[in-house]
Amino acid sequence: MTKPPAKPELLRIGRIAARTGMSAKALRLYEQRGLLKPTAHSASGYRLYGPEALQRLMQIALLKRAGFSLAEIGLLLARDAHKAAEVLTTRITALEHDLDVKSRALDSLRLAAQRLGSASTLNVDELLESIAMNEKLKVELTESERAELLKRSEQLGEAGMQEAQQAWPKLIAEVRAAMEAGTPPTDPKVVELGRRWHALVTAFTGGNPSLNRKLKDAYQQQPEALAARGMSPEMFPYVREAMQAAGLKLQS
Repeated sequence: MTKPPAKPELLRIGRIAARTGMSAKALRLYEQRGLLKPTAHSASGYRLYGPEALQRLMQIALLKRAGFSLAEIGLLLARDAHKAAEVLTTRITALEHDLDVKSRALDSLRLAAQRLGSASTLNVDELLESIAMNEKLKVELTESERAELLKRSEQLGEAGMQEAQQAWPKLIAEVRAAMEAGTPPTDPKVVELGRRWHALVTAFTGGNPSLNRKLKDAYQQQPEALAARGMSPEMFPYVREAMQAAGLKLQS
């Protein structure tokens, strides 16, 4: 005589929480969010969970480790292909942004390590300033563009980088003062400021039109980064006209 199949083991919330390493509070939250349902209830009204609940909890844990929110997990577990595609696209965009930020940080640290390796003195304040500006201004660069910028930093060396870091705030302040005084961009003094601006940008980008364009677009789209450097949107056309008066132009 064939034995009837064994009934699946049903666990109360405390036992399934212990088995999964999750808290009973977390399980209640998942139930409130519609992510988890008890398999049955005991005669006393206690929630009971079977193998399908255990499998669902493993799925939730895996998706949480991948960085998805509970709302996103709900959409993914609903098995709606359209909504799942939207969730994945959003997550991919977030990861790409995170990767971009970490790549910039890695470039800064590599440069710092190279400067230490060459027995030069690392100015920690300058390094922190550089990292802070990287965080404020988001520029989408290709790997080849990153390599080019890193190479130019190495070519400039510590002295060149220090000189550029000190020159920019002074130049920006002089341009702002000329604008506030109503000095026309064709004035010889402002034209000289345009020459200095052109030289500093070119020292950084090497005249690469793609880099010039990306930097300009990034500043225009992120006014908070402009303000952090004491600049304003009106400063760019003013300096551009001064450079044109000097017979110079940034290719973009």
